[in-house]
Amino acid sequence: MDLLAHSLDAVGNLSLEAAKGTSSKDAVILQVEEVQPAHGFLDLPREIRDHILCLMFLIEGNLCPNRERAGISEYLGLLRTNHQVYSEAVEILYGRNTFQIQSAPAEEAPSLLNLLCSQRRAGFRQSPTGVIVDYNKVCLARHTLRRLYIPSHNIAFERLKHLFSLLKHFPNLEDLRVVYLGVSWMKDMDVAFYCRLLRDRCPWIRNFVLLRRISYTEAEDISWMVGDKPYSNWSIDTSDKSLKHMWRNQNGVLRQAAVVKAPQNLLE
Repeated sequence: MDLLAHSLDAVGNLSLEAAKGTSSKDAVILQVEEVQPAHGFLDLPREIRDHILCLMFLIEGNLCPNRERAGISEYLGLLRTNHQVYSEAVEILYGRNTFQIQSAPAEEAPSLLNLLCSQRRAGFRQSPTGVIVDYNKVCLARHTLRRLYIPSHNIAFERLKHLFSLLKHFPNLEDLRVVYLGVSWMKDMDVAFYCRLLRDRCPWIRNFVLLRRISYTEAEDISWMVGDKPYSNWSIDTSDKSLKHMWRNQNGVLRQAAVVKAPQNLLE
């Protein structure tokens, strides 16, 4: 081993000029590069890091913000490693999962949105110690949240309006799915009106799905009411008993709502 190391050192000390003056039979030029082993997570290529983070933070179905239900709580300590790991992890955690609003108990429904938007505000704030802190460089969660599901269970109309008022703090939210109960005290056009108002205030929400629950497993898709221009007032039409899920607007136009699967899972 010592002889091999000595030989490599000797070869490494050969100059190009000396090699040029040597005949082709005797000249052997070796270029030896030391391979640096990966010492930590950040030494891995970004593609491999993303794959590892997906294995830890991506789940099938909706992610409920509850430590017992989320299924990822054992990995959350990784977010406290350093700023780079945190920024890469939240892109996976908040950017690729569909978060479900917690509706039981009812008063906890806004807790996730309150937490995320209060941790990060635009501009600067003064910390209790008097030091100016740029919170835009501290918490990235509300800027990476892209998919949100608001369930029907236990979400009253006033609470739904409260949730809508918080969504203006999430500028990259792309997909919003809202399910509400089709009951007498939850007026359809009241829900549609506030969905329209939210759509106008948050035009970055590209996919807005509004579902009216009609059973434990099914709902009517009335998303057209949100994007309908000019806005119309729709009501359930029961004039023809042979046709189900029919709606009529103030101009007499009839439209049939598609019935989609919307199982009210236990997380609701």
